[in-house]
Amino acid sequence: MKPFELPQMKILEDMTPEEIEPIRRFCEEVFYPFDTVLAFDGDEAKYVFLLRKGKTELVARHPKTGERVIIAKKEPGETMGFSSLIQPYQLDFTIRCLEDCHLYRIPRARLLQEFKRNPKLFEKVRHRIAKHVFPNLEKALERLQDTGDQESWYPQEEDLGPSEPKDGEIL
Repeated sequence: MKPFELPQMKILEDMTPEEIEPIRRFCEEVFYPFDTVLAFDGDEAKYVFLLRKGKTELVARHPKTGERVIIAKKEPGETMGFSSLIQPYQLDFTIRCLEDCHLYRIPRARLLQEFKRNPKLFEKVRHRIAKHVFPNLEKALERLQDTGDQESWYPQEEDLGPSEPKDGEIL
């Protein structure tokens, strides 16, 4: 399968090439092999990632037990790292490659600078974030709340399939 191109990303759907061009100028095409961790929970969020090819998972820590829990799986066309656009610019999850991954990596500073220069672009992207990211966040939160254990707000293992790290494996 050929990697997705920038106009194929859900977050940029229905935008013209002229509207996408300011973002294209500072997109970096990057490759990460299977099992690479792109970003760690608690780190400064420096990039927005657009998944061109491959699959990733977002892993969070349970606030009470500290246990690692998969909160989402991402496929080509999807975006990760919107924490880089929201203060305090800190990640609340870890991003791990489930396969070899081709991505666009967009530096936060350059994107925020472009949004200040181009308020129309900011509005278009903001609406797409609301359309694609917030419903997914809402689904994840619903799954987290919909467990047999009222103390837990994470999904049951059977809801997401196996992907737990093996003993000694570092996420």
